[in-house]
Order: sequence, then structure tokens, then C-alpha cells
Amino acid sequence: MNWDALAAISEIIGALAVVITLAYLAVQIRQSNDLLRSESRQTLVSNDVTSLGVNISNTDVFKKYVFEEDLTEEEQLRMSFMFTLDLRNREFEYFQFKNGLLDEETWLAYRHVVLINHSTTLGRKWWDTVGRGIVDPEFAELVDGLLVNAESDDTYKRMATWAKT
Repeated sequence: MNWDALAAISEIIGALAVVITLAYLAVQIRQSNDLLRSESRQTLVSNDVTSLGVNISNTDVFKKYVFEEDLTEEEQLRMSFMFTLDLRNREFEYFQFKNGLLDEETWLAYRHVVLINHSTTLGRKWWDTVGRGIVDPEFAELVDGLLVNAESDDTYKRMATWAKT
């Protein structure tokens, strides 16, 4: 065998090695992305479970909120903590969506909670007085856009009265 043939075979083997390496790296990147999406989803679920747990232990405040009764200063503070926790969850989800770790359909479902919480009279008042100033400006702009023409959402009222209908 001459040197030219040996060089050609070496080039072919080298090219195959590069292709195999690239295929291996593509598989590894895909697996890493799948893992990131899975971890992100787990974090979202964990955040929601935390919020629901806090909300369950504050149903007295939600009842007043739903039926637009006056809230004491302590109740306003408790409601502010609940809204802050939930708003931070939505903000996290928004940036997960923007970074491609959350699909649009899931983001839109999570985003709807913003309307549930802040499209009511009290919810908007809290947003205007407290909420807008505690989130990222880009996210605040998104929430403002959602609330511009939003009708008052009655999800909490339906949750409190579903057995009566």
C-alpha cells in the first residue's frame, strides 16, 4: 500500500470520528436539555404546591377577598404575602418560557393566574400599590398589558360557591 492510499484512509477515519463525536455531543445536549426541562417543571410544580399550601391556611382572608369585604391590616398583609409568593412564581414561569424551558401552552395556563388574582378590584389595587414595584420591569409591563382590558375574573368565587350551583 502506498502513502497516498494510507493518507486517504486516515482522512476517512478522521472524518468518521468527527461525525461520530458530533452525533454523540448532539445526543448529550438533547439529554441535558430534557433534564433541564424536567427540573424546571418540577420546580414549577413545587412552587405551586407551596402557594396552594399557604392559600389553604389563609382561606379566611380569601373569603373576604372573594366577597369584597373589608380586610384588616393584618389580613391585607397576609394577602400581600400570598400575592407576592404567587406573583414571584408567575415571574419565574415567564422567564422559563422566555428561555425556552416552558412551552407556550403551559405558560399561558400559568399566566392566567395573574388575571385570577389581579383583575378584580382588590387585586388591581394591590397590583398598582404593591405588586408592580416588586417584580422585574419587563414582567411588570406584561402584567400591565394583561390587565388593561381584563374583566374581573370570578374563579375564586366559583371555587367558594361551586356546590351551590
